[in-house]
Amino acid sequence: MKKWLSLFLILTLIIATPGLTFAASDKGREKVLSNLVDNENWKGRILWYDLSANMEYLNTPEKVRDIVQKTANANIDTIVVDVKNYTGFVAYESEIAPHIGTSIIPGYDGYEAGYDLLGIVVEEAKKLGLEVLANVNVFSEGNNTYQDGPAFDHPEWQSYFYQASRIVEAENGETFEITSTNKERLANHLVLFTPDQYEASPSNRWGIEVQITDGVITAIEDRQSTNGPALTIPENGVLLSGHGTARQWILDNLEVGQAIDYENTESKIVPAEEYPTYSTFVNPIREDVIDYELSIMEEILTNYEVDGIVLDRARYSNQYADFSDLSREKFEEYIGQTVQNWPEDIFQIEFEGTTQQIVEGPLYKEWIEFRAHNIQSFFKKAEEFVHSIDDDLLFTTYVGSWYPLYYSEGVNWASRTYQGDYDWASENYHTTGYAETLDFIMTGNYYPEVTVEESDALGLPYWYSVEGSADLAMEAINYATFNYGSLYLNQYSGNPEQFRKAIRAVENNTHGIMLFDLVYLEQFGWWDILEEEFSRDTKAPHQNPGFLKMVREDK
Repeated sequence: MKKWLSLFLILTLIIATPGLTFAASDKGREKVLSNLVDNENWKGRILWYDLSANMEYLNTPEKVRDIVQKTANANIDTIVVDVKNYTGFVAYESEIAPHIGTSIIPGYDGYEAGYDLLGIVVEEAKKLGLEVLANVNVFSEGNNTYQDGPAFDHPEWQSYFYQASRIVEAENGETFEITSTNKERLANHLVLFTPDQYEASPSNRWGIEVQITDGVITAIEDRQSTNGPALTIPENGVLLSGHGTARQWILDNLEVGQAIDYENTESKIVPAEEYPTYSTFVNPIREDVIDYELSIMEEILTNYEVDGIVLDRARYSNQYADFSDLSREKFEEYIGQTVQNWPEDIFQIEFEGTTQQIVEGPLYKEWIEFRAHNIQSFFKKAEEFVHSIDDDLLFTTYVGSWYPLYYSEGVNWASRTYQGDYDWASENYHTTGYAETLDFIMTGNYYPEVTVEESDALGLPYWYSVEGSADLAMEAINYATFNYGSLYLNQYSGNPEQFRKAIRAVENNTHGIMLFDLVYLEQFGWWDILEEEFSRDTKAPHQNPGFLKMVREDK
């Protein structure tokens, strides 16, 4: 009783006292946000509508109406509708970005050109009193496989990647780059597969495979021509799988019985369109890129009755980006010195067997701090921009909860007050946190194991569980804003009781829940689970003006 009386008095003080402010470390504010975690009446419930995954469920107004009604029936209070996905294409009436129905990416014609998904979702949601947040993927602007998207209309935007590759050398001296190891083979890629990961090639038949045993070619199967079976991977060897230009190189240069060397290394810096990933990332510090992303937000916010903006992929692609000339120039300004050996003074890429690893250089920690500072700067600018349009709009983001690893994407989503003990963090890394810019945050607790006991039983760190990752996220955010723990429903496919357990773990340990994503509720038929688990009426903490004012005081 005393606990709730204390909470009531604090909330009354916050709501009733104009101009009252709290710093991120203020005990009163921490007390309020901490107690809200235990308050069953204040829980945010958010459902994500992914753009491409849900085409068959959202491609007509009638289907949208049905889905939004199901969402309301499940006691969800907020919809995140993905209207600009990683390809840079959009699903609303835009004068800036290309419509998803015009993309050459297979399957994207599920939305007809001009189809206004955002407008229809907003119209239907408002009838039922649901909030709608528009999700914008900001720093991924294309699809590398199909070379489609704004990043290919503006190649100067593209991020540059520091890449080290194994090089295959044939007996005749001709060479070809190994694109990746034990990963999906994409267009024109040459992929190396090892016996510790696969017994046979996992690639489709539209390519050629080379079996290598003790450094000698023991079999070649051009499956594209023969429709033959996948080759096995020898215990004392590897397998090469080539498509397109890689396939042709193999046909021109390799024969069974020849010796082959696949352990040479080459380093280079390449634009995103040449890097082996499906997303085409752009450089987040380019002013023209920033202006473009802000213009998308402005177009949405001034033309649609949405309640706010969600940022996704507001990050670097990975730890190997961005090594452009501009990034070098800005990094040197940031640290106040010239980088003598670029990029080796940041780190070097070496191979141990077939495993790639980073060898830190003298400026490694400063580089990590610099990239996080850049993303923080964007969040500050975006938050100010959104709220300059309308202070009632919400500004939020989705991130992965795996904080000890997330630095590799150039992101510090924690509070500026959080100083974790990590060997990659510089002394001032904590100053790059951006939690204070957010009205709330959605952290992905994307683990099939729900409890810490379950992750412990597998010998995993405690934060490799829903419960443990939620605890870590709350620690890192340090009550700077509300945290809505998030679940990836596909991880519970065939196990609805584990899904129920995960829902309860998130709601018991954070300020609410985000479910990713709609498609799995439809495929698994789990709407009834939500109706049962969310049978209690709640209100999202960010929907309380007093609470929201409190978390905004320390921008």
